[in-house]
Amino acid sequence: MKKMLFIVCMIVIGTVLFADEIYLSDGTVLKGKIIQITDTEVEYDPAGDRAFDVVEKSDVVKIVYDSGQIVNYKLDTLYRADGTVVKGTIIRVTMNDITYSPEGSAEQKTVPRGEIVRIQYSDGKEIDVSKKKEGGEGEAFEEKKQTGGFLDSWVRIAGFFAYGTPSSGVFDKERRVLNAYKADLLRAYVLPRDYQMYNMFGSGGAELDFMPPAIKFVQRRAFDFTGIKFGIRGRYGFEYVDSVIVDESSYYDSVESYEMFRGRLMSYHYWGAGPVMNLILSPRSNLFNFIINFYVLGGQIFDGNIRAAAALRSARFLAFELLGVAGPYGVAPLLPASIANVTNTRYFNTARFTGYTIRCGFGPHFSLNRYFPITFGVNITYAYSNLKLGRALPIYYDGNKRAAHHEVGGEVTAGVHF
Repeated sequence: MKKMLFIVCMIVIGTVLFADEIYLSDGTVLKGKIIQITDTEVEYDPAGDRAFDVVEKSDVVKIVYDSGQIVNYKLDTLYRADGTVVKGTIIRVTMNDITYSPEGSAEQKTVPRGEIVRIQYSDGKEIDVSKKKEGGEGEAFEEKKQTGGFLDSWVRIAGFFAYGTPSSGVFDKERRVLNAYKADLLRAYVLPRDYQMYNMFGSGGAELDFMPPAIKFVQRRAFDFTGIKFGIRGRYGFEYVDSVIVDESSYYDSVESYEMFRGRLMSYHYWGAGPVMNLILSPRSNLFNFIINFYVLGGQIFDGNIRAAAALRSARFLAFELLGVAGPYGVAPLLPASIANVTNTRYFNTARFTGYTIRCGFGPHFSLNRYFPITFGVNITYAYSNLKLGRALPIYYDGNKRAAHHEVGGEVTAGVHF
Protein backbone atom coordinates (compact mmCIF):
# COMPACT_ATOMS: atom_id res chain seq x y z
CA MET A 1 0.00 0.00 0.00
CA LYS A 2 2.81 2.42 0.85
CA LYS A 3 4.48 1.60 -2.43
CA MET A 4 1.32 2.41 -4.34
CA LEU A 5 0.92 5.79 -2.57
CA PHE A 6 4.55 6.64 -3.37
CA ILE A 7 4.00 5.96 -7.09
CA VAL A 8 0.88 8.16 -7.19
CA CYS A 9 2.67 11.00 -5.42
CA MET A 10 5.58 10.82 -7.84
CA ILE A 11 3.16 10.98 -10.80
CA VAL A 12 1.42 14.09 -9.37
CA ILE A 13 4.70 15.82 -8.51
CA GLY A 14 6.09 15.01 -11.97
CA THR A 15 3.01 16.48 -13.61
CA VAL A 16 3.46 19.74 -11.69
CA LEU A 17 7.23 19.96 -12.12
CA PHE A 18 7.33 19.05 -15.78
CA ALA A 19 4.11 20.76 -17.02
CA ASP A 20 3.97 22.48 -20.40
CA GLU A 21 3.43 26.25 -20.39
CA ILE A 22 0.95 28.05 -22.70
CA TYR A 23 1.56 31.82 -23.09
CA LEU A 24 -1.51 33.83 -24.12
CA SER A 25 -1.64 37.22 -25.82
CA ASP A 26 -3.13 38.87 -22.69
CA GLY A 27 -0.07 37.84 -20.65
CA THR A 28 -1.66 34.82 -18.91
CA VAL A 29 0.47 31.67 -18.56
CA LEU A 30 -1.40 28.34 -18.38
CA LYS A 31 0.35 25.23 -17.04
CA GLY A 32 -0.57 21.66 -17.82
CA LYS A 33 0.07 18.82 -20.25
CA ILE A 34 -0.64 19.37 -23.94
CA ILE A 35 -3.05 16.71 -25.23
CA GLN A 36 -3.38 17.82 -28.84
CA ILE A 37 -3.38 20.93 -31.05
CA THR A 38 -6.08 21.32 -33.70
CA ASP A 39 -6.54 24.00 -36.35
CA THR A 40 -8.49 26.20 -33.96
CA GLU A 41 -7.83 24.99 -30.39
CA VAL A 42 -5.17 23.76 -28.00
CA GLU A 43 -6.36 20.91 -25.75
CA TYR A 44 -4.48 20.34 -22.50
CA ASP A 45 -4.70 18.70 -19.09
CA PRO A 46 -4.42 21.62 -16.65
CA ALA A 47 -2.64 21.45 -13.33
CA GLY A 48 -5.25 21.07 -10.60
CA ASP A 49 -8.51 19.20 -10.17
CA ARG A 50 -9.79 19.64 -13.71
CA ALA A 51 -8.72 16.93 -16.12
CA PHE A 52 -9.39 18.69 -19.44
CA ASP A 53 -9.51 22.22 -20.88
CA VAL A 54 -9.15 24.05 -24.18
CA VAL A 55 -7.92 27.49 -25.29
CA GLU A 56 -8.39 29.24 -28.62
CA LYS A 57 -5.30 28.83 -30.78
CA SER A 58 -5.61 32.45 -31.97
CA ASP A 59 -4.99 33.58 -28.36
CA VAL A 60 -1.78 31.57 -27.99
CA VAL A 61 1.53 33.40 -28.42
CA LYS A 62 3.82 30.44 -27.73
CA ILE A 63 4.04 27.06 -26.01
CA VAL A 64 7.06 26.02 -23.92
CA TYR A 65 7.15 22.25 -23.54
CA ASP A 66 8.57 20.56 -20.46
CA SER A 67 11.41 19.31 -22.67
CA GLY A 68 12.50 22.91 -23.30
CA GLN A 69 11.14 23.08 -26.84
CA ILE A 70 9.47 26.40 -27.72
CA VAL A 71 6.85 26.79 -30.45
CA ASN A 72 5.92 30.38 -31.41
CA TYR A 73 2.54 30.97 -32.99
CA LYS A 74 2.90 34.75 -33.58
CA LEU A 75 6.18 35.47 -35.31
CA ASP A 76 7.73 38.73 -36.42
CA THR A 77 9.90 38.83 -39.54
CA LEU A 78 13.21 40.65 -39.92
CA TYR A 79 14.41 41.37 -43.47
CA ARG A 80 18.19 41.66 -43.68
CA ALA A 81 20.06 43.94 -46.08
CA ASP A 82 21.70 40.85 -47.66
CA GLY A 83 18.27 39.50 -48.65
CA THR A 84 17.93 36.81 -45.96
CA VAL A 85 14.91 36.59 -43.64
CA VAL A 86 14.83 35.86 -39.90
CA LYS A 87 11.66 34.85 -38.03
CA GLY A 88 11.19 35.28 -34.31
CA THR A 89 9.75 37.59 -31.69
CA ILE A 90 10.94 41.21 -31.51
CA ILE A 91 11.84 42.10 -27.95
CA ARG A 92 13.45 45.53 -28.25
CA VAL A 93 14.48 48.05 -30.94
CA THR A 94 17.03 50.75 -30.10
CA MET A 95 18.89 53.34 -32.17
CA ASN A 96 21.73 50.87 -32.74
CA ASP A 97 20.47 47.30 -32.18
CA ILE A 98 17.47 45.00 -32.53
CA THR A 99 16.95 42.24 -29.95
CA TYR A 100 14.78 39.22 -30.77
CA SER A 101 14.09 35.58 -29.86
CA PRO A 102 14.54 33.21 -32.81
CA GLU A 103 11.73 30.86 -33.77
CA GLY A 104 11.59 27.81 -31.48
CA SER A 105 14.08 29.18 -28.95
CA ALA A 106 13.99 31.16 -25.72
CA GLU A 107 17.46 32.54 -26.41
CA GLN A 108 17.74 36.28 -27.04
CA LYS A 109 19.88 37.48 -29.92
CA THR A 110 21.00 40.97 -30.90
CA VAL A 111 21.68 42.15 -34.43
CA PRO A 112 23.04 45.60 -35.51
CA ARG A 113 20.18 47.77 -36.72
CA GLY A 114 22.13 48.68 -39.84
CA GLU A 115 21.87 45.06 -41.06
CA ILE A 116 18.05 45.11 -40.97
CA VAL A 117 16.08 46.79 -43.73
CA ARG A 118 12.52 46.19 -42.60
CA ILE A 119 10.45 44.64 -39.79
CA GLN A 120 7.12 42.95 -40.42
CA TYR A 121 5.22 42.35 -37.19
CA SER A 122 2.92 39.39 -36.64
CA ASP A 123 -0.14 41.68 -36.98
CA GLY A 124 0.93 42.67 -40.51
CA LYS A 125 2.35 46.12 -39.75
CA GLU A 126 5.62 46.96 -41.55
CA ILE A 127 8.24 49.48 -40.45
CA ASP A 128 11.38 50.62 -42.26
CA VAL A 129 14.34 50.59 -39.85
CA SER A 130 17.13 50.90 -42.39
CA LYS A 131 18.13 54.35 -41.05
CA LYS A 132 18.31 55.90 -37.61
CA LYS A 133 15.36 58.22 -37.16
CA GLU A 134 14.86 61.20 -34.96
CA GLY A 135 13.20 60.48 -31.63
CA GLY A 136 13.80 58.52 -28.48
CA GLU A 137 15.37 55.13 -28.09
CA GLY A 138 13.33 52.37 -29.63
CA GLU A 139 11.33 54.72 -31.85
CA ALA A 140 11.06 53.68 -35.49
CA PHE A 141 9.69 55.92 -38.22
CA GLU A 142 6.92 54.51 -40.35
CA GLU A 143 7.13 55.54 -44.01
CA LYS A 144 3.83 56.87 -45.30
CA LYS A 145 2.10 59.43 -47.49
CA GLN A 146 0.95 62.45 -45.53
CA THR A 147 -2.74 63.35 -45.51
CA GLY A 148 -4.72 66.42 -44.54
CA GLY A 149 -3.71 70.05 -44.27
CA PHE A 150 -2.59 72.02 -47.32
CA LEU A 151 -1.90 68.77 -49.19
CA ASP A 152 -5.64 68.02 -49.36
CA SER A 153 -7.02 71.58 -49.49
CA TRP A 154 -9.15 72.60 -52.46
CA VAL A 155 -9.31 76.39 -52.07
CA ARG A 156 -6.97 79.18 -50.98
CA ILE A 157 -8.16 82.78 -50.48
CA ALA A 158 -5.53 85.45 -49.80
CA GLY A 159 -4.71 89.12 -49.96
CA PHE A 160 -1.41 90.54 -51.20
CA PHE A 161 0.67 93.71 -51.20
CA ALA A 162 3.54 94.30 -53.64
CA TYR A 163 6.25 96.94 -54.01
CA GLY A 164 9.02 97.45 -56.54
CA THR A 165 10.55 99.39 -59.41
CA PRO A 166 9.26 99.81 -62.99
CA SER A 167 11.44 100.53 -66.02
CA SER A 168 11.27 101.27 -69.76
CA GLY A 169 8.22 102.56 -71.62
CA VAL A 170 6.58 105.55 -69.97
CA PHE A 171 9.40 105.79 -67.43
CA ASP A 172 12.05 106.34 -70.12
CA LYS A 173 9.85 109.12 -71.49
CA GLU A 174 9.62 110.68 -68.02
CA ARG A 175 13.40 110.79 -67.74
CA ARG A 176 13.67 112.47 -71.12
CA VAL A 177 11.26 115.15 -69.92
CA LEU A 178 13.32 115.65 -66.74
CA ASN A 179 16.51 116.06 -68.79
CA ALA A 180 14.77 118.66 -70.95
CA TYR A 181 13.79 120.71 -67.87
CA LYS A 182 17.00 120.31 -65.80
CA ALA A 183 18.38 123.71 -66.84
CA ASP A 184 15.11 125.39 -65.85
CA LEU A 185 15.15 123.59 -62.48
CA LEU A 186 18.68 124.86 -61.80
CA ARG A 187 17.67 128.43 -62.59
CA ALA A 188 14.44 128.19 -60.57
CA TYR A 189 16.10 126.82 -57.44
CA VAL A 190 19.44 128.65 -57.82
CA LEU A 191 21.61 126.08 -56.00
CA PRO A 192 23.33 123.51 -58.27
CA ARG A 193 21.89 120.04 -57.83
CA ASP A 194 22.26 116.64 -59.48
CA TYR A 195 18.60 115.95 -60.27
CA GLN A 196 17.70 112.28 -60.83
CA MET A 197 14.35 110.53 -61.21
CA TYR A 198 13.15 107.30 -59.59
CA ASN A 199 9.84 105.51 -60.03
CA MET A 200 8.24 103.13 -57.53
CA PHE A 201 5.07 101.07 -57.72
CA GLY A 202 2.77 99.74 -55.05
CA SER A 203 0.08 97.15 -55.63
CA GLY A 204 -2.54 95.33 -53.59
CA GLY A 205 -5.55 93.12 -54.04
CA ALA A 206 -7.00 89.66 -53.56
CA GLU A 207 -6.50 86.25 -55.15
CA LEU A 208 -8.32 82.93 -55.24
CA ASP A 209 -6.68 79.56 -55.91
CA PHE A 210 -8.63 76.48 -56.94
CA MET A 211 -6.36 73.44 -56.47
CA PRO A 212 -7.24 69.73 -56.23
CA PRO A 213 -5.41 67.56 -53.64
CA ALA A 214 -1.68 67.17 -54.19
CA ILE A 215 0.16 64.39 -55.96
CA LYS A 216 1.68 62.73 -52.88
CA PHE A 217 5.01 61.01 -52.26
CA VAL A 218 6.08 58.67 -49.46
CA GLN A 219 7.80 60.50 -46.61
CA ARG A 220 11.07 58.77 -45.73
CA ARG A 221 12.74 61.42 -43.60
CA ALA A 222 11.77 63.56 -40.63
CA PHE A 223 11.33 66.54 -43.00
CA ASP A 224 10.73 65.53 -46.59
CA PHE A 225 9.26 66.46 -49.96
CA THR A 226 5.74 65.05 -49.70
CA GLY A 227 3.74 66.42 -52.61
CA ILE A 228 3.30 68.65 -55.62
CA LYS A 229 0.10 70.62 -56.05
CA PHE A 230 -1.23 72.23 -59.24
CA GLY A 231 -4.06 74.70 -59.51
CA ILE A 232 -5.57 77.78 -61.14
CA ARG A 233 -5.20 81.29 -59.68
CA GLY A 234 -7.43 84.28 -60.29
CA ARG A 235 -6.34 87.74 -59.10
CA TYR A 236 -7.67 91.28 -58.92
CA GLY A 237 -5.25 94.10 -58.19
CA PHE A 238 -4.94 97.88 -57.99
CA GLU A 239 -1.57 99.44 -58.78
CA TYR A 240 -0.14 102.95 -58.59
CA VAL A 241 3.22 104.40 -59.64
CA ASP A 242 4.84 107.39 -57.94
CA SER A 243 7.54 109.44 -59.62
CA VAL A 244 10.22 111.08 -57.44
CA ILE A 245 12.97 113.58 -58.29
CA VAL A 246 15.90 113.69 -55.84
CA ASP A 247 19.21 115.48 -55.48
CA GLU A 248 21.92 112.83 -55.85
CA SER A 249 24.72 115.25 -54.85
CA SER A 250 23.53 115.70 -51.25
CA TYR A 251 23.00 113.47 -48.24
CA TYR A 252 19.80 113.83 -46.21
CA ASP A 253 18.87 112.27 -42.90
CA SER A 254 15.25 111.58 -43.90
CA VAL A 255 13.33 110.46 -46.95
CA GLU A 256 11.21 113.60 -46.81
CA SER A 257 14.29 115.80 -47.15
CA TYR A 258 15.84 113.62 -49.84
CA GLU A 259 12.73 113.67 -52.06
CA MET A 260 12.60 117.14 -53.58
CA PHE A 261 9.61 116.59 -55.89
CA ARG A 262 7.04 113.81 -55.93
CA GLY A 263 3.85 113.05 -57.83
CA ARG A 264 1.41 110.22 -58.66
CA LEU A 265 2.33 109.29 -62.25
CA MET A 266 -0.27 106.62 -62.95
CA SER A 267 -2.78 104.24 -61.40
CA TYR A 268 -4.84 101.37 -62.80
CA HIS A 269 -6.80 98.22 -62.03
CA TYR A 270 -6.06 94.78 -63.45
CA TRP A 271 -7.24 91.20 -63.35
CA GLY A 272 -5.31 88.05 -64.23
CA ALA A 273 -5.61 84.27 -64.24
CA GLY A 274 -3.20 81.41 -64.78
CA PRO A 275 -1.55 78.25 -63.45
CA VAL A 276 -0.01 77.90 -60.01
CA MET A 277 2.29 75.16 -58.69
CA ASN A 278 3.31 74.36 -55.12
CA LEU A 279 6.18 72.10 -54.06
CA ILE A 280 5.28 70.91 -50.54
CA LEU A 281 7.63 69.77 -47.76
CA SER A 282 6.29 68.37 -44.49
CA PRO A 283 7.53 67.35 -41.03
CA ARG A 284 6.51 63.97 -39.62
CA SER A 285 3.65 65.54 -37.67
CA ASN A 286 2.30 67.46 -40.71
CA LEU A 287 1.65 70.33 -38.28
CA PHE A 288 2.70 72.77 -41.01
CA ASN A 289 3.95 72.74 -44.58
CA PHE A 290 6.84 74.60 -46.16
CA ILE A 291 5.90 75.48 -49.73
CA ILE A 292 7.79 76.75 -52.77
CA ASN A 293 5.17 78.62 -54.79
CA PHE A 294 5.29 79.40 -58.53
CA TYR A 295 2.66 81.21 -60.58
CA VAL A 296 2.11 82.83 -63.99
CA LEU A 297 -0.85 85.14 -64.69
CA GLY A 298 -2.14 86.89 -67.77
CA GLY A 299 -4.93 89.45 -67.87
CA GLN A 300 -6.20 92.91 -68.71
CA ILE A 301 -5.52 96.41 -67.44
CA PHE A 302 -8.54 98.69 -67.14
CA ASP A 303 -9.58 102.09 -65.80
CA GLY A 304 -6.03 103.45 -65.97
CA ASN A 305 -5.04 107.12 -65.59
CA ILE A 306 -1.69 108.73 -66.42
CA ARG A 307 -0.54 112.22 -65.47
CA ALA A 308 2.67 112.94 -67.37
CA ALA A 309 5.54 114.79 -65.67
CA ALA A 310 3.82 114.31 -62.29
CA ALA A 311 6.97 114.96 -60.24
CA LEU A 312 7.84 118.13 -62.17
CA ARG A 313 4.34 119.49 -61.55
CA SER A 314 5.15 119.66 -57.83
CA ALA A 315 8.20 121.90 -58.52
CA ARG A 316 6.37 125.19 -57.82
CA PHE A 317 9.36 127.46 -58.42
CA LEU A 318 9.88 125.80 -61.80
CA ALA A 319 6.39 126.89 -62.82
CA PHE A 320 7.09 130.51 -61.94
CA GLU A 321 10.51 130.38 -63.56
CA LEU A 322 8.87 129.24 -66.79
CA LEU A 323 6.48 132.23 -66.47
CA GLY A 324 9.43 134.54 -65.91
CA VAL A 325 8.22 135.80 -62.53
CA ALA A 326 10.13 133.66 -59.99
CA GLY A 327 12.28 135.41 -57.42
CA PRO A 328 15.51 134.13 -55.81
CA TYR A 329 15.41 130.77 -54.05
CA GLY A 330 13.39 130.94 -50.88
CA VAL A 331 11.48 134.10 -51.85
CA ALA A 332 7.73 133.71 -52.18
CA PRO A 333 6.47 133.68 -55.79
CA LEU A 334 4.31 136.52 -57.09
CA LEU A 335 1.57 134.36 -58.65
CA PRO A 336 -0.70 131.73 -57.06
CA ALA A 337 -0.13 128.07 -57.88
CA SER A 338 -3.37 127.79 -59.86
CA ILE A 339 -2.00 130.23 -62.45
CA ALA A 340 1.49 128.72 -62.36
CA ASN A 341 0.10 125.27 -63.23
CA VAL A 342 -0.78 126.54 -66.70
CA THR A 343 2.89 126.18 -67.60
CA ASN A 344 2.79 122.50 -66.55
CA THR A 345 0.04 121.75 -69.10
CA ARG A 346 -1.93 120.02 -66.37
CA TYR A 347 -4.95 119.19 -68.46
CA PHE A 348 -3.22 118.59 -71.78
CA ASN A 349 -0.89 115.84 -70.53
CA THR A 350 -3.29 113.48 -68.83
CA ALA A 351 -4.95 110.46 -70.43
CA ARG A 352 -6.84 107.30 -69.68
CA PHE A 353 -5.47 103.94 -70.76
CA THR A 354 -6.13 100.20 -71.00
CA GLY A 355 -3.84 97.29 -71.89
CA TYR A 356 -2.75 93.83 -70.91
CA THR A 357 -0.30 92.43 -68.38
CA ILE A 358 1.65 89.21 -67.81
CA ARG A 359 2.89 88.52 -64.26
CA CYS A 360 4.85 85.76 -62.57
CA GLY A 361 6.43 85.09 -59.22
CA PHE A 362 7.98 82.51 -56.94
CA GLY A 363 8.95 82.28 -53.31
CA PRO A 364 8.66 80.48 -49.96
CA HIS A 365 5.31 80.09 -48.23
CA PHE A 366 4.12 78.45 -45.00
CA SER A 367 0.78 76.89 -44.17
CA LEU A 368 -0.50 75.89 -40.75
CA ASN A 369 -2.58 72.70 -40.84
CA ARG A 370 -3.89 72.56 -37.28
CA TYR A 371 -5.71 75.01 -35.02
CA PHE A 372 -6.29 77.54 -37.86
CA PRO A 373 -5.53 76.86 -41.56
CA ILE A 374 -3.64 80.02 -42.54
CA THR A 375 -1.06 80.55 -45.27
CA PHE A 376 1.50 83.32 -45.62
CA GLY A 377 4.60 83.91 -47.69
CA VAL A 378 6.70 86.19 -49.88
CA ASN A 379 7.38 86.14 -53.62
CA ILE A 380 9.89 87.70 -55.97
CA THR A 381 7.82 89.09 -58.84
CA TYR A 382 8.18 90.21 -62.45
CA ALA A 383 5.53 91.84 -64.64
CA TYR A 384 5.31 92.98 -68.24
CA SER A 385 2.57 95.51 -69.01
CA ASN A 386 1.60 96.91 -72.40
CA LEU A 387 -0.42 100.15 -72.22
CA LYS A 388 -2.62 101.76 -74.85
CA LEU A 389 -3.13 105.45 -74.08
CA GLY A 390 -6.35 107.21 -75.02
CA ARG A 391 -4.24 109.80 -76.84
CA ALA A 392 -0.60 110.74 -77.36
CA LEU A 393 0.68 113.11 -74.67
CA PRO A 394 2.22 116.34 -76.06
CA ILE A 395 4.94 116.62 -73.40
CA TYR A 396 6.53 113.34 -74.57
CA TYR A 397 6.98 114.72 -78.13
CA ASP A 398 6.74 111.28 -79.79
CA GLY A 399 3.11 111.01 -80.90
CA ASN A 400 3.00 107.40 -79.62
CA LYS A 401 -0.05 106.05 -77.81
CA ARG A 402 1.64 102.70 -77.00
CA ALA A 403 4.04 102.10 -74.12
CA ALA A 404 5.30 98.86 -72.58
CA HIS A 405 7.19 98.59 -69.31
CA HIS A 406 8.70 96.00 -66.94
CA GLU A 407 8.36 95.70 -63.18
CA VAL A 408 10.57 93.85 -60.68
CA GLY A 409 9.63 93.68 -57.03
CA GLY A 410 8.42 91.60 -54.14
CA GLU A 411 5.07 90.78 -52.60
CA VAL A 412 3.70 89.57 -49.28
CA THR A 413 0.60 87.34 -49.17
CA ALA A 414 -1.57 86.01 -46.34
CA GLY A 415 -4.79 84.04 -46.37
CA VAL A 416 -6.59 80.82 -45.49
CA HIS A 417 -6.91 77.38 -47.11
CA PHE A 418 -9.66 74.80 -46.79
